[in-house]
Formats: sequence, C-alpha cells, structure tokens
Amino acid sequence: MTARTRSEYLDLIRNSISEYPDAALRYQAGDQRLLASLGAIASMCAALSQQIEVSSAEPFEKVRDATILADAALKGILPMAVPATVRVLIRNNSAAPFTLQAGRAMLDSAGNLYFALTPVTVAVGGTGVAVLQQRSTRTQTYTVAQSVPFLAIEIAAPADDRLICGISVRRSDGQVFIYTPEFCNVGIGDFIYHVESDELRRLSVRFGYDGIVGYQPAVGDQFIIEIGECNGDVRPGIGSPFALQYTFTPQDSLITVEMDALLESGAAPMDIPTIREISKYPSIYDSSAVFRGEFDFLVRRNVPGLRFLSVWNEQREEIARGPSVDNINRLFVSFIEAQGDDRATVQARIAAVIRDADDGYSIRFVPPVDVPIAVQIEAFVSLVHDPVAVANQIRGAALNEYGIDTPAARRGSVEPQYKRLYDRVRRDVPAVADSEADLRVVITPPAGPVLPEQRRAVTAASLSVTVTPRTQQSEGWGL
Repeated sequence: MTARTRSEYLDLIRNSISEYPDAALRYQAGDQRLLASLGAIASMCAALSQQIEVSSAEPFEKVRDATILADAALKGILPMAVPATVRVLIRNNSAAPFTLQAGRAMLDSAGNLYFALTPVTVAVGGTGVAVLQQRSTRTQTYTVAQSVPFLAIEIAAPADDRLICGISVRRSDGQVFIYTPEFCNVGIGDFIYHVESDELRRLSVRFGYDGIVGYQPAVGDQFIIEIGECNGDVRPGIGSPFALQYTFTPQDSLITVEMDALLESGAAPMDIPTIREISKYPSIYDSSAVFRGEFDFLVRRNVPGLRFLSVWNEQREEIARGPSVDNINRLFVSFIEAQGDDRATVQARIAAVIRDADDGYSIRFVPPVDVPIAVQIEAFVSLVHDPVAVANQIRGAALNEYGIDTPAARRGSVEPQYKRLYDRVRRDVPAVADSEADLRVVITPPAGPVLPEQRRAVTAASLSVTVTPRTQQSEGWGL
C-alpha cells in the first residue's frame, strides 16, 4: 500500500462533491467554512495514510519510535542513566589533618552535585585521593491501600532535567527488598522487586504474588523508595576545580580539590537509534547471557557509552586468523571507550561483567582498528537549488546513516547497503526527492578480509559528494 497525499484526497473530494448539489455550489463559490473543514479532513486522512503505510512494514522492520520503545520495554531495556564517577585530589592547606567523610557533598565547576564514595584523611600540607560520584537521592513514599498480585508502583519523574540512575526499595519497618530482574530464581515470600518500563519510558516497581512468587504487599504496608538521580553525560576536565557544597568549619575553606581522573563517564538513557540497534538482538538473551550467545549484548547493557564494541568467540577468531590451541575456551573483546574515560578502568569493568555471567572463559582484549569505507555520491538537481547546500545535506545524511558515530558503526563489521543509503538521502534531502533529480551511489568496500576488531564506517575523508545543477538538456543516468 502506498500512502496518499493531501492533494490526492482533495482531488477525491473535488470529484465526489457533485453528488451533493448544495455543498457543490458552496465549494465552487469558495466558501471558506466548507473549504477549511474539507482541507482539515484531507490533512488528517493523509497523516493516517502515512501511519498505515509505516505500520504495514512493522512486522519486518520496526520503524516507529513507539514500536521500538514498546519492544525495548518487553525486553527489559530500562531508560536508566549512568552517574559519572571521578577521582579528585584533595590538598590540605590547614594546620590540622583534614578528614573527608563518605557521603560528603561536593560541586564541580559546572554546579553538578557529587558525593564522596570513600573516606580519606589528608595530613597537614599533604594530598589525598577520593572517589566521587555525580548523584543525588530523593525519596518517594507509598502506602498500600489494596493488596493485589504483582502490585506496581509508578516512579515519579524528576522535577527538573535530572535523570533516574538507580532505585532501591525498603519497607517502613526496615525490611530491605532486593532488586531481582524478571523474578529469576525467586522463592515464595522472598523480599524482592522488579523494575520495568513502558512505551512512554515510565518506570515502575513491581512486587510478587502471594503463594506463587516473591512477596505480595499487604494492606497498610508503607514502602520507601529511594531514587538516585544524576545529570547524565558529565565529563569534568582534568585539573578543573571542585568545592565542598557546605563549609562547616574554618578548616573547610582552606581545602582545595581538583579533578584527577574520570573513572566512569556519565551517560544518559539510550536514545532511539541505539535502542533500535540493541532491540535487534533476540529476546531470549537476558542480562546474564545464560545461553552463552550474546556477550556483546551483555556488555553493551552494562557498560554504556562505548564508541565501539566487538565481542567474538573461538570459532569466529579462527575463521579470521586460523586455528590455534590458545583460542580454546576464550572470548575476544575489542572496544573504544567514551571520550575522556580511563581505558584500563573500562577494560576491567568489561572483564568483570563477562566473568560475572560466566567465569569459564578466558578473555583477550584486541586493539581496535579503524577502517574507512569509500562512498561516492553523485547527484543532478534542479537549477533552483544551491549545489553547495545540497552537497552538505547529502554529506550529512550519509554520515548520519553510516558515519563513525552511528549505532551501526559501534557494532562493527558494518556493510553499507545501497537501499538504505538511497532511502536516507532521499528522505533527508528534499532537492534529491524532486522528480527532476537523479542520484547515483557507488560503495567501494575496503581491501582485505573483514576482521572482528575493525570499526568500519564512512568518514568525512572517505565520502565524496558531487552535485550538478540539471539543465533541460541534462539526462542524468535515468535511475
């Protein structure tokens, strides 16, 4: 089915309005009240037609944002942020030792709030090291009015631009509930909770079913939900100043704090393009990688912000480089960390995530290799368009589809498709979608074998765009 345009619906109205003589007279006279209502109906029908056309493709490829978010919710992909973790240097310029307690609040130069994770005592005139996390906590209280199976409590959204990065639950009598995804390995009466999302990215805490699984809250139970919040993508510069949020003693004003290292960069929840790529993994692979299938998926869920990640096994390694006894029972990992992250710290996190899922594998880290893909795009456009502006638009469309920062490039082993590139350019560049325009794309694959550690992408240097104004004598290529 092809979507109808607004003008097509107006043509249908014009052809059928003669069946109503009174309305036809008003239509021919240009009655604005009639034309306004008919125009609005044609616009709504055109919009609905486009939705139906998109929906027809949903069984084969998820297109709409709502469908992608709904699929992510079913697979347990939560819209949770990651707080930044930094290491700071504390210099004591006072005449007495200074002690920074765990939980002490600090601010960076941008006003972001941090809390100390580790206590440290700094001698007079000395320097100490502390670890801070960019995170704050708010509390939500809920009293159970009716005991129902699988009770869900919706988490209130942050009042400002902060992002939810963690949830903990306890009962007012002090009973702590343990987060257990998808009720895995949960016995009857266990004090656990599950966190889920919906297609609107609203988070909820869900409890169990009495006599079946977990604990079913009783009437009158009061729950205290502590919600961690952060500012998402936060990366203080090395050497930038920090300050205590409050000074309680004169000694506090003599302490200087500066950024030493970014241990873990902050990350906002996955955006729609990233969720679209993550959702392509089969739903049978959960966060524990229990089927030993998608360790790539496991690492991506637990180590966000990676600019490139490829995880492969012994079989794929031997296809690329031949057999070796050293490859037996080994996983290979190649990655590029987020800008500003400490590579050794990220590597240790990846290794810990894999070993927590399955400690039977040895792990080898392979340095990544950037491999540019040459793409040549030539276009004929109407004389009314500026060739330079059109060329920039085409360049942007191609890089947004297969550029080095796209989700496709972050997965590795990308092979650009002509259809996707044609569709993206025609969708993003109105001058090329014109019936008088013509377009040709040539993709030249890189020489040599495709290796798992290669980050293959179209770069600004490997992309060539030529736009020629089309005269009446120009024939183009007849594509």
